[in-house]
Amino acid sequence: MKFSAFLTLLVVFSCFAYSLLSSHHLFAAEQKMLSTADYRYLPASEVKQLQVDGKQVPALLRPWLGKKQHGLAIIVPDFSARADAAGVTNYLRLQLNHSGWATLALTPPSLETPPYFATRADDINQAGEQNNSQLADQETPDFSAQQLADIQQQQQTFLQSSMTQLDSLGKEFSGKRMLIAFGESANLVIELLDKQGLPAPDILVVINPYSDIDSINAQLATTLAKLSMPILDLQSKDGSAASIATQSQRLTLAPANAPTRYSQQVLALDLSLKVTWDNTLKLIEGFAQRINKAYPNG
Repeated sequence: MKFSAFLTLLVVFSCFAYSLLSSHHLFAAEQKMLSTADYRYLPASEVKQLQVDGKQVPALLRPWLGKKQHGLAIIVPDFSARADAAGVTNYLRLQLNHSGWATLALTPPSLETPPYFATRADDINQAGEQNNSQLADQETPDFSAQQLADIQQQQQTFLQSSMTQLDSLGKEFSGKRMLIAFGESANLVIELLDKQGLPAPDILVVINPYSDIDSINAQLATTLAKLSMPILDLQSKDGSAASIATQSQRLTLAPANAPTRYSQQVLALDLSLKVTWDNTLKLIEGFAQRINKAYPNG
């Protein structure tokens, strides 16, 4: 067999194998959506369910503990994370109960798996046509601008559908509503609140907020500054580059001399460290206490 023929056969086989692998990845992505059965290791009383697009979506509810009864803290992890995502998310879900807050952790919107492509065998020997302007040393983007916009809309709809059902789940926990959101979910919450697409919470906590869409990320600080509810803005040094890029502007645009309107805190250590989880908890507890004193009845 000539070397050129062998090389062609090898390329055909590689494309076929890649096609099979891609199909496996897509199938795995379709199977990724969690159900209440995925939380069977938790007490049954904690695992609730919402109905979103005809599907059951789990939510984790824990009551307040002790004599303090401040209200309900709604926790929205970063995209595609579990409702009890390991780390600071689950730490807050378990520890805020001791501070007088019932906690309700939602399943966040999923981050879609990038599309996979396979070359047809009869196209292998044909000259390729340029379909993008990426340089050889640049990373090919996972999504087109239109795909990102479509995904963003789907994620907003998912979160809105989930949040509209919270009254029935948290009705026994009277008091204030505190919304805590992480990463891309935090940006999504900020956008929806700006559009009045979500009920305004009494307290908003955003942790490392950012968007993967550059144009939206560029407007994040401006959008956040327009919100009228009390906001605690937490930034860790190991947050995404997009989040760190807007941190100083978020502070600059915030209302001046308004400690019960906006507070930004830069965490001294990485959010991956347990000591930072406790620091985050204390900052949230302190800010909530300040708001409760300033606005005891609303």
